[in-house]
Amino acid sequence: MGTSGKLHNSLMEILVVVGMDQHTGLVPDNLPVQSSEKLPGTLPLFTTAFEPQVLAACAHEVANFPNSSSIFDSMASYSTSTWSSTIPPSPARGVSSSIPPSSAKGGKTRRSQSLRRLTPTGKHSVALPVGSDVISSLPPLCLPGNAYVYKDRPKDHVHYLVLTDISGAHSYATVYTFYRKFLASQVRGKSEYTIRAVPLSDEGEEGTRACFVPLCCCMVSRAPYFFTMRDCLTCLVQQLHKDVRTMEMVVAEFSSNLALVPCPPPGQLAISFQLNRFLVTVPPAMDPDRRVLDMPLHFPFLSFSTDAILTLVACILTEQRIVFLASDYALLTIVMESLLTYVQPFVWHNVYVPVLSNSMVDLVEAPGVFMMGCHVSHREKIIKLTETIWVPGIVVADIQSGEVFMADSIFDNSELPRFPRAAAEFFKEKCSSMKFQYDFSYLHSPTPTSVDEARKHRETWQQELSRDIQVAFLQTMVKLFRDVKEYVSTVNHRRYLNKDKFLAAQEDLDQPFFREVCQSHMFKRFLQDRMDQKRDYYSIMEETMQWQGEDKAEIPDNKLIRRKISANSPGQKNRRSGVVNFGLEANGPTCTFQLPTFTQAHRKAEKANPVHFYESCIQKLTNYLENCEPSMRAPYLYLRGMLYAAEGSSMIALEDFHNLCSVDVKLFPAEHVQGIINSLSDLERTQLEQKGLYKGGPMERKTMLGKLRRMSTEIDRGQGLIIALDFDQLPQRDVDLHEFSKHIRLLDIAVDSEVIERLFQSLTLEDTNYLDPDTFSIFYDCWKETELDNNRVACQLPEDCLTREEGVLKVSKLIRCDLGTGRLILTHKRLLFRTGDRTEEVVRIRDIQNLEKFQHNTVLTSADALKIYSKVDGQSPFSAILKEERNQWFMLVQELWCGRNIAEGTKDSQVVHQAAQNVLLINAVVLSGEYDECAHYDGVEQAAENLCYFTKRRKEGKDNLPEATTEVLIQRVNPSLGESVRNTVEALLYTSGDNSKGDNRSSPLLWCAMGSGQVKVYDASTWICDQQFIQANNRVCCLLAVGTDQVWAGSFDTTIYVIDIHTHTANKQLLDHVDMVSDLTISQDGSTVYSASLNGQIILWSAATLQKQGQIWLKNVHRLVSIKLVGENLWCCMKKSLMLVNREGETLHTLEMKDEGNSPLQIECFLLSQDGMIWAASGNSGRLAVWDSHSYSLVKNINVSCRGFSKMVQTHGKIWVGGKCGNIHIFNQGTYGEEKELVAHEDAIRSMCAAFDRYIMTGSGSKDGKIAIWRV
Repeated sequence: MGTSGKLHNSLMEILVVVGMDQHTGLVPDNLPVQSSEKLPGTLPLFTTAFEPQVLAACAHEVANFPNSSSIFDSMASYSTSTWSSTIPPSPARGVSSSIPPSSAKGGKTRRSQSLRRLTPTGKHSVALPVGSDVISSLPPLCLPGNAYVYKDRPKDHVHYLVLTDISGAHSYATVYTFYRKFLASQVRGKSEYTIRAVPLSDEGEEGTRACFVPLCCCMVSRAPYFFTMRDCLTCLVQQLHKDVRTMEMVVAEFSSNLALVPCPPPGQLAISFQLNRFLVTVPPAMDPDRRVLDMPLHFPFLSFSTDAILTLVACILTEQRIVFLASDYALLTIVMESLLTYVQPFVWHNVYVPVLSNSMVDLVEAPGVFMMGCHVSHREKIIKLTETIWVPGIVVADIQSGEVFMADSIFDNSELPRFPRAAAEFFKEKCSSMKFQYDFSYLHSPTPTSVDEARKHRETWQQELSRDIQVAFLQTMVKLFRDVKEYVSTVNHRRYLNKDKFLAAQEDLDQPFFREVCQSHMFKRFLQDRMDQKRDYYSIMEETMQWQGEDKAEIPDNKLIRRKISANSPGQKNRRSGVVNFGLEANGPTCTFQLPTFTQAHRKAEKANPVHFYESCIQKLTNYLENCEPSMRAPYLYLRGMLYAAEGSSMIALEDFHNLCSVDVKLFPAEHVQGIINSLSDLERTQLEQKGLYKGGPMERKTMLGKLRRMSTEIDRGQGLIIALDFDQLPQRDVDLHEFSKHIRLLDIAVDSEVIERLFQSLTLEDTNYLDPDTFSIFYDCWKETELDNNRVACQLPEDCLTREEGVLKVSKLIRCDLGTGRLILTHKRLLFRTGDRTEEVVRIRDIQNLEKFQHNTVLTSADALKIYSKVDGQSPFSAILKEERNQWFMLVQELWCGRNIAEGTKDSQVVHQAAQNVLLINAVVLSGEYDECAHYDGVEQAAENLCYFTKRRKEGKDNLPEATTEVLIQRVNPSLGESVRNTVEALLYTSGDNSKGDNRSSPLLWCAMGSGQVKVYDASTWICDQQFIQANNRVCCLLAVGTDQVWAGSFDTTIYVIDIHTHTANKQLLDHVDMVSDLTISQDGSTVYSASLNGQIILWSAATLQKQGQIWLKNVHRLVSIKLVGENLWCCMKKSLMLVNREGETLHTLEMKDEGNSPLQIECFLLSQDGMIWAASGNSGRLAVWDSHSYSLVKNINVSCRGFSKMVQTHGKIWVGGKCGNIHIFNQGTYGEEKELVAHEDAIRSMCAAFDRYIMTGSGSKDGKIAIWRV
């Protein structure tokens, strides 16, 4: 066991005492020191501002008293030291570092610099946990209205601070100011006073004056526990009032105790402790991504109207320069912190100083964005500042009067940002039922019969009101920003927001607000989290609102919907069928961990190490862990790991953090674990590897930390989010295919690599490997012009004309046709004719029978025309005189028609959207080809034909599937839709859901493990993909349903991800494999899960507790690809053979597969059929073998014309075997004969699964990358 150290999650970082005492004396704060000795006469004692000093700074095992000359018993618990008095004086004030002793009773009075360097000296000094820059800034902030002494004792008061160090990190502080009685006497010939503490009853003596001197106790924490710290400081000040002569002892003991108190992890566990017989409770954050909240959130509503609050929220979101004014400093931080809580998940990263002292008010002149607060007496000064040409406009929020206004500068007459109307009305409706006055809210309640009951009443009211306020604001944030992801495109793993499209979708009056928001740093960080599929309270609320239908009143206008529809994506939005509420309606923590009572016991060890206190806490947590609810296991493990680390037991702490990963990875303290690992000795690192917490190999790549960082959905280093708000920077030089692809994706023209390559070949006519910038520019202009025209026409059509799945693809010039004079409109589904204010349907694309070019001749003219024949009985051919547009229209309609036919023939509805995209590209290529500057000017027809992909496929008959295939093929799904490359479908799993309780959220699901490391989830009733997916660091190659609540996913990154079926999140991982996980299986009773890795390691897991139950090592095995459980034994496929092994890893039998020449064949897959046979298939030939599983005798060899097999499943007495050529071979289980061959995919079948013996799902390699659903 190592020596004890600082508790990483300690409630208190440091306790600082600021003020004046007998050691510092009273030194005027507003006089130059070089003239102070020359000033004759006496200064008015009660009207002079004095200079406050840092009197004490205590943290963990260090207690520093920089101005004290006395020596006291430090209880050996602390490394006590006196800060160096040899530090040169600050150039701002050349004050002598000492004051001569007074001739009166006051003893030696040594004065230190108010902003001196807080550097402890001494042999055993311990560094302070808070930077000296933070501590040195405290005196003016603790007494922001200047340090005065008083004739009569003022009331104690509290205010709150947010401190920012040089690195930009925030600390939070509560300042309790109280007053002690001193006798002051002026130093002869000087302007300073010496003072000495006296009891309240002491009236002093001749030559002295009684006065009350302020003393500030400032408690600093990493988290905003403002009110919790207020409770703690109240207990401290009560103790100080009892005996003023032992301040150092009381402060040191208090800080010693508070340094041992841990903060609870996010969740449902609070921590409580006794302090001077007063019970203090430390609440947890509701979620790892949310701010700790121990203060009421309704204070802004007591000062401002709802409209003013929404204006302030708009100012924060648009990053205005904001100054808050109040007569009570305590209001400033609480109101500003409340507002910053309102705008979550947006986080303010600009200058933030909630309390400005009188000497700091000039900071509002600084350039840039900020939020600051100061006393209301400075109101006129701030307004006058904006009247200069140097200071931009400032938003002034007067908490006293409730006013919010813009103090404009001469050159900046900007207005207050306007909060969007619809969202404002929504929020006001939510607030209409809230009661912000406690007395009004509880007017109908009986009088509480005890102080505790009254306190509980008020706490309950505050918690409920704060919860309602948070929910209302979070829902409002969702209303504002839920559709922003629709306007983001991905290029080379970088994501870009198309600001123009996003703004165009907003109401006209709201566009200035959203334009400013898009330019803010907060928005960029918010958008990055959304694009990273961050699973947090915002995304949960977003899905909850969709599921509950709370947004029905805000259905977008149909015209706006049409503007958003593009050919690049289906019209339907991907969404889950339901959402689980992640405690957004919780009233607070459900469990409290009571710390042991503070005693002297933890100071009796050598050098007063607080190990005894930690041991008491650890023992208590260990007892709880043995009998706790599963939901409480994570916070208990977290706390015990932190306490073990503080105690010095690093190895045991790492084991607790390792186990924490299997329970709730969101609580894993990654940075702290990395610090522990870095501090280990070589011997300890060796022991850590032997314990299996490392995977072997280079330590830096195999720590738990590294795995969890890679597991997270954040994008890889160097591939961060770039928000390109302006897209007009087109290529200025020749571009190759790679650069061309980047620009095309960036401009949201196309995503698929094959489509982009065909477009590149069309524009260059395949004559060169480069495209000139003029051709690109003209093509893009034509694309944008067409897009604008299509959107304009879509908005002009009647609201019920287009469905949600339709968008306008092409609009003709004014033409003449059978229906009159007007314009043809081509959509995803139909051909329409628009004349005057009438819109008629000409033909549905799926009903087209044939297209014919012809020459329309009249007596006067002859013109190119197009005739369209319909399959609908009784419908006459439609003729349109298109003249020079005829060939183009023929090509466009034919491509869409062929795409529709192929989609229906192959049961792949997404082909229609791909064909629609081709239509848009062909049109832009044809239009740009009319300019002689373009490279394809002389070959427009060739360039256009090159993009008619589905027309070519239909002519070549590639998608003409045999009748035997179409009879059983139900649907195709493309899980790589919207991605630049197709990925292999490595594994498939069907879960049925559970509607027994009427929960419509438990839909049947299809889980898809991808070669990209993603696990995607489809609603099997709608085949809509959930936007939320799990991201592993490598291929996910196997899936297994465990019970009704979990899916386990094995990955090549050696991790098993435990996925919650209802939330589609993987907050738990199993990390014990040291090689790629290759297969998973489960016992018949569902209690034990078996996982296998390529190196022959098989681990047994408890399905209920996720604990490791046992392990099997197969010797000399390097290719263990699959396992099947039979009773207590396992059949293992090792490519070269099948082995039956027992629980001890002993080989019971071996089967090998051989060709007709008796040469060994590679076994790719196998299964145990329902009639007791073992079916195995070769991966490098068309051979299958069948053995009896009881006698192990070979029953049948089957040869098929195929280059190899990859997967197999059984259903209804049939064995379905997937081939590497993409076809499915169906064999009769009884006769072993092949009954049918299905043409399934264009690449090898890489995954198969069955659903209820009714459907078979197959997934293919990356050349095809699709999933096919088959009827059994």
